[in-house]
Amino acid sequence: GGSDGIGSEHVIIENVRLNDYYFAEDEAKVGASIEGNYNCSTDDWTEQCCFCKPNGVRASQVGIWVPQSRNIEGTRHLFVNNIVTSALQADGINWHGMVDDAQVQNVYIQNTGDDIYALWGANSNPTNVTFKDCVGVHPGILRPNWYGNCVATYGLQSVVFENLKCQAPTLEHPIPSPSDGSVTIDVSMFVFYNSFGASYPEGNNITIKGWTFEDLQGHAYTPATGTVDVPAPGKMVWTTSKNG
Repeated sequence: GGSDGIGSEHVIIENVRLNDYYFAEDEAKVGASIEGNYNCSTDDWTEQCCFCKPNGVRASQVGIWVPQSRNIEGTRHLFVNNIVTSALQADGINWHGMVDDAQVQNVYIQNTGDDIYALWGANSNPTNVTFKDCVGVHPGILRPNWYGNCVATYGLQSVVFENLKCQAPTLEHPIPSPSDGSVTIDVSMFVFYNSFGASYPEGNNITIKGWTFEDLQGHAYTPATGTVDVPAPGKMVWTTSKNG
């Protein structure tokens, strides 16, 4: 057994439904308050209970995960199509390290405990990655007020987001990050982080072609009802790209 750490090639994941078997029974536990579970004021996780208690939702940790590989070529030629999942304890889809030629399409993910669609290239510069015709609903709710957005990147060379739909709530009382006081849940549809070793080398390219951003009731968010550049309670953040 074991792994050689070499990235996989020519992988197809298609027509899969995840974490639905018990969802009808567990749905009431999604986002439910758990006493003593929100002591997140420091980075000393052993001395406090910051989501240390289980939420009782029977769901896998991550929907689809690509680990960072040992070879510089990474993981190549991935095709993900027609995936549905009702709950996940952490990310929906997370590509980590060097990924080249990865297409994700026709995916519906709701009720995560972290980001729904994450590209975590760190300093490995993933290229030719596409997320197309995908839906994300209620990011981060399995760790309420803590962490998660519909789309998040942590370093990359090139990615395309085409016709994505995000439904997320605004939060009045998000839990601030103990390291810097920042808010890291439900702040916008797309968030481009510099944390977790993220690198965006010269010539990097992020293309967004068509998007829908709504609250959980299907009402569209607009810049006029949000805030610019800096998060604020009960509002979504909007920014302007350098090229408009």
